[in-house]
Amino acid sequence: MAHVSWAGSEVIWAGQLGRLLAVVRETAGERILHIDDWSTVVDDRTEIRHQGGMRRRRLTVRRPGEQPVVFRYRLSWLVLVEMFLDVGYDRWVDEENDPGLLLVELLGGTDDWK
Repeated sequence: MAHVSWAGSEVIWAGQLGRLLAVVRETAGERILHIDDWSTVVDDRTEIRHQGGMRRRRLTVRRPGEQPVVFRYRLSWLVLVEMFLDVGYDRWVDEENDPGLLLVELLGGTDDWK
């Protein structure tokens, strides 16, 4: 994705998690994750976990001393059909269909494939 200037910060990644807009931007050396109307600074103490089901996906963000925040989203029905029809469905195909996996990889989190 191209880097876009945005109010003194740089957009590193942007994508849709179901109906939620997710944006990662960097300003003053900090990475900030925005999902819908929620945001947090992502540093080495931040734990990000992606869990996938057939169509339902979950992204959990944990910071020390705070309650975990969970975002649930769904993939389209077409992706579900592709999962069943593609015999070689693997991580790389799943990354094409689920932007949450790319987001977690960018932020150094973990997922079900690892």
